[in-house]
Amino acid sequence: MRFNIAGAFSKSKELRLYFFNNKNIIKNFDITVYDGINNCSWNGGRINRDICYDDKVINFYYRNNISIALTFTNPVIDLTDKTGNELLKKFHKKGNVIITANETLLNYIKEKYPLYKHTRSITSFGKINVPMTDDDFNLYKQLEKQYDYIVPRCEHIFDKRFIDLDQNKYEIMLNDTCIYNCPYYGIHFEEIAKQNILYKNPWVDAGKKKMYEVEECWLSERSTYKKPEGFDPDIGQKKVIEKLGDSYGMDLKISQIKQLMKQGVNNFKITGREMTFEDFSSELNIYLKDVYN
Repeated sequence: MRFNIAGAFSKSKELRLYFFNNKNIIKNFDITVYDGINNCSWNGGRINRDICYDDKVINFYYRNNISIALTFTNPVIDLTDKTGNELLKKFHKKGNVIITANETLLNYIKEKYPLYKHTRSITSFGKINVPMTDDDFNLYKQLEKQYDYIVPRCEHIFDKRFIDLDQNKYEIMLNDTCIYNCPYYGIHFEEIAKQNILYKNPWVDAGKKKMYEVEECWLSERSTYKKPEGFDPDIGQKKVIEKLGDSYGMDLKISQIKQLMKQGVNNFKITGREMTFEDFSSELNIYLKDVYN
């Protein structure tokens, strides 16, 4: 069983402390830790912050058989990007992973850096159908041929057709905080990724206020972006949870995880780069300890 956990460098203190204190649990899992680092224009999923790799942290992970994944999930890629190529050289090691949303970059890395494993980012699935259609199903089947892992949209993992996919290929996000079938999902991640191209250091160059406006949920009361008329995300989410019950795939319970394990899913993802120390540690306990027990 494999876990891909957020914050390889942004949460390195929390992760190292947790791994050190829970060696008896960690040894039972294959662990990968992921992050977007060094203000690389290839990064996506989050707006770049001043997070850089640290050789001491890298050595800790390698000593403990923990792999590292880089979030190169920007859909717009310049293959000549100096920082991106330097990072590919730095982390080119068997077991390490590159997460992408751009197939040109995927093929480039496969040719130049063959030791990496490859994950298809959830951010690449913008507009989807619920329930899953033939187009969605066929896209997943095609991606199975190209990637070692695929992070599917959470709305699809309890779809009746999901079981017909290669379960060992799918990395299930356990604690997605997005709204179920959010109308802005794809364009929000595109706008986030755009900031990493426009600015070398977005939070400094463009300012914190603008970056928060881009990165925060566009359906929240704080958002300056237009909301769908009459839509309250909190009420809407509550109604969806009540309607779907155990078929709700956005924030999984242990019983749901065990159901997925029984049908052959072995790869799971824990997010939390934006969380506080306490919340992040709690998420690790909920998923790693409870699944182990």
